[in-house]
Amino acid sequence: MTLETSSRFRGCLLGGATGDALGAAVEFLSFDEIQARFGSDGIRDYAPAYGGLGRITDDTQMTLFTAEGLLRSHVRGCLRGITTQGSLVNSAYERWLYTQGGRSRQETDQEWLDSGWLIKQRELHSRRAPGMTCLSALRQVRRYSDIAQNDSKGCGGVMRVAPIGLFAHVMGASHEMCFALGEEVCALTHGHVTGQLTGGVLAVMIQCLVAGDSMAQALAHAMRILERKPGCEETMQALQQARELA
Repeated sequence: MTLETSSRFRGCLLGGATGDALGAAVEFLSFDEIQARFGSDGIRDYAPAYGGLGRITDDTQMTLFTAEGLLRSHVRGCLRGITTQGSLVNSAYERWLYTQGGRSRQETDQEWLDSGWLIKQRELHSRRAPGMTCLSALRQVRRYSDIAQNDSKGCGGVMRVAPIGLFAHVMGASHEMCFALGEEVCALTHGHVTGQLTGGVLAVMIQCLVAGDSMAQALAHAMRILERKPGCEETMQALQQARELA
């Protein structure tokens, strides 16, 4: 990995965490409420949330565990010659669930739950308004191959998939493979197609951006894959509207 690529990886993850921390204080406020509290320009700096300034939420927590699952899947593939990214990410989410005081329906060894560097970061053992959809779906998991049995299309999937785009870039994966993995990881907690396709879109956009494409190019690549997906209409409409507003 070149120094420039490494810098883009750090920028992606740190930028996501910074935006998450900036929004932590206003996550559940309406636009009018934000303006009433912070002025017509909205929030411009960290505000108190979760007992301090610049505190991340569950979005960044789950992003980190996504990255951990992908790294473990790569190591497993190198050591054993076979791996499954989705299952290893689901295993990582089980460890995130454990940091939130929850357990899945699996009989997972405590040694496995406590394994790795990330789970030992005590700062992550803190509830930062975790999404109820993610919590309930992960509590129902009996096997790491399980996908969510709900109809949720909330943002709890797309918020955590940026590492997939980075992983796909460094592994030389096609845009189609990156999109599919983004969908698969979102499907672990979100059963509605819209809650899954959005993850594929963001993953591909991150993959393109870290390779040096412009935002317009990255969006175009993602939308070309999206338009071939069943049930894409809602996501496509939202992206077209966002592009027009931009």
